[in-house]
Amino acid sequence: MRLFACLALACAVKFICMLGRIALVLAAVARALRLRAGPPLAPVRRALGAAACAAALAPPLTGPAVAAPPAAEPDAPAAARRLVEEAYDLLDKYYYDGDALAAPRWRGARERYARAAQQKPRAAPAFRAEALKALDADRYTRIVDERTYAAISRFDILGVGLILAPGPDGRAAVASPPLPGGAAQREGSIRQGDVVDTIDGVKTGGKSSFELLEIVDRAADAGRATFGVVGAGDRTPRLVTLERTVRSVGDPVRAARGPADGVGYVRLGEFNSRTADRLAEVLRDLAARGAARFVVDLRGNGGGAFQEAVAAASLFLDDGAPVVTVVERSGGGGGADRRETFAAKAPPPARRAFAAAAPPPRVQLWLDGGTASASEIFAGALRDNCAAALAGRPSFGKGKIQAVFGLADDSGLIVTVANYLTPAGTAIQGVGLTPEAGLRGPGLGLLEPPLPSAAQFDDAWDHRVCATK
Repeated sequence: MRLFACLALACAVKFICMLGRIALVLAAVARALRLRAGPPLAPVRRALGAAACAAALAPPLTGPAVAAPPAAEPDAPAAARRLVEEAYDLLDKYYYDGDALAAPRWRGARERYARAAQQKPRAAPAFRAEALKALDADRYTRIVDERTYAAISRFDILGVGLILAPGPDGRAAVASPPLPGGAAQREGSIRQGDVVDTIDGVKTGGKSSFELLEIVDRAADAGRATFGVVGAGDRTPRLVTLERTVRSVGDPVRAARGPADGVGYVRLGEFNSRTADRLAEVLRDLAARGAARFVVDLRGNGGGAFQEAVAAASLFLDDGAPVVTVVERSGGGGGADRRETFAAKAPPPARRAFAAAAPPPRVQLWLDGGTASASEIFAGALRDNCAAALAGRPSFGKGKIQAVFGLADDSGLIVTVANYLTPAGTAIQGVGLTPEAGLRGPGLGLLEPPLPSAAQFDDAWDHRVCATK
């Protein structure tokens, strides 16, 4: 299964992310406060709907949120049953752990909770939440309420209000109701379950989520994209042209300074749609001012968009170098693992001036316990390809990928859909990336720590640990 449904949030909950960032500040000051369940909630670039794999979602702070009970209607029993069954269907199709899906507890709970919801329609959301517990899912998989899902939906990476997922025949399909306020909803003819046969004339069959995103991105300058949609009862696709609107995002570069003794500094706050371009721009400017060595500070960077982590890593790697491997559906219940390796791509001309620097720039990455998800993908890629040394403290260890799906009652279902491995095949879930010995000197806990001298930098570079050295 290729991840049309991946990385949604992707790499998404901006206002919740603030809670995580506040917690990090308190932890740095008091050294006693620590989130029980994990890192700051990672902001996600304009979400690739259920398609942009990558984004980090932290575990719920207070348990799964449940949408308010729906008002009783004449068809309420049938609607309540569907409320449970649609969550089951999505989990059966996309949840990463095949063994959990095959467990008797999960298999036997569907009918029990669906029937209970049918008998007590007003309690259907509660029965759905109990059904989810029967899966004994990982801490990231959960239901979020209508308000939270609406916030996630604002980060629409496709820009047309659609969430795409794998269809039964390998083509993209509309996985959730069109996003509120999006072009697809305004157009009115596209429904959940419709097949998307083409995007701007390109067949979707066999395409990964990132290939689909590239297709849509090529239509960005025109401000629209045309979808070949096959609905229920349709024999041939009908062409639907949707206006494409992508919301602006903040500057991911939090600070930049130097060079001092030939060392330039960039603090990268998140991986959003501007990250690769802005990083290239800032590094190019520092190089023009005499920097030959670069510190990229990833402390407190909770991640963001998977594809931007790949694009940013491509600034430092040879074309075709492995960046990350995504592993889908593990365990006997889902059959053999499926692996897809994402490789570095030669950067576009706007980024090439820095990428083509000769000799290649020396890079040091600063990490801490708040470095998670997409930032760990970036750091792992540079480390394993011998393109950076790591300094600071171990990263968080967020090695799973989530997707988000809209549900019939306007709530959302967040599902862990895959694991990822670094280029050397290292799984970092719960472990993180460990900086090289001797690079944990004083100052890395400070907001603006002193930069290493050129000699200190080069010594760390000579002792870096990597797979291809």
